[in-house]
Amino acid sequence: MRTLPNKGVIMIRRQAEFSEEETAAVSTLLREPRGRTRRLLAANRKWLAALEHRRNSRMAETALRRHAARLHFPQAHNLRELLGDDPRPRLLASYHFGDYIYGVNLLGATVNTCARAIYLSQAPGSAAYFANMKRAFGETAMGPESRMAAQETSIAGLAPLLRREGVQIITFCDLGEEFGGRTEVDFLYRKAWFSRGPALLGLTNRIPLLPVIVWFDGKREQIVLGAQIEPERFDGETLAQAAGRITAELVRFFEPFFRLNPEQWRYLSLLPLYFFQAGAAGALQSKEKTHASTQQDPATDQSSHQ
Repeated sequence: MRTLPNKGVIMIRRQAEFSEEETAAVSTLLREPRGRTRRLLAANRKWLAALEHRRNSRMAETALRRHAARLHFPQAHNLRELLGDDPRPRLLASYHFGDYIYGVNLLGATVNTCARAIYLSQAPGSAAYFANMKRAFGETAMGPESRMAAQETSIAGLAPLLRREGVQIITFCDLGEEFGGRTEVDFLYRKAWFSRGPALLGLTNRIPLLPVIVWFDGKREQIVLGAQIEPERFDGETLAQAAGRITAELVRFFEPFFRLNPEQWRYLSLLPLYFFQAGAAGALQSKEKTHASTQQDPATDQSSHQ
């Protein structure tokens, strides 16, 4: 059985063909015919292969600069203005969508012009990964010093860092059991279960959350910001209820992009598992293995998953 992505999860190089049962499950949730669902899953596989190639394979600077130039961040000035007017630490809450690998690096480079970006990473990057980022973004690229290992970091452990003015932590909202389990939200006209970790991180440290996503619009990769979410608890609201409400806001930001281009979500093939209640299928811990774990850059011999 496929399992939800979790701490330290890394990508599969090539999956077996999807069974009729798996295709039917995704088809039902997408409300799409099975033929179109098969095409979406095939497009998703092709999309992921291209992402992994640009991450793990050493590439020429010309090609990488050309790719980076296709990233468009029209709200970059809005982000810089926000950081200038409101220097509080905050969480840049994203999803594994579009070219999130290079998009996150452009986001971090923008933050670093007036604040400090820290990437809460699922695993350290390889030498090939960092070399590619340097070729693509030059001196503005985020290096190893900008990363923190999520599996070695707790919400409480992040508290001292989040008392520092200007710190902006980039993390993802679509992992399985990140930071204290999942919570129920509305997604695709059903009850689904998404990580409540980002919401808990914001609430317990009293820092705002800024939704952000990378989306290919058919011509170029767009980095899109949502409305900032304040870490408030309403009158009579428990911490769990507030975390559920904020998680639902984050999912509402994500859902329109997913509906437009489901093939751009890294976890499309795992979609049915987001509709299991936390704990309903064991610990829902990921057992995915990957080409990236066996074809490592010899200088690091480490996973390059972000």
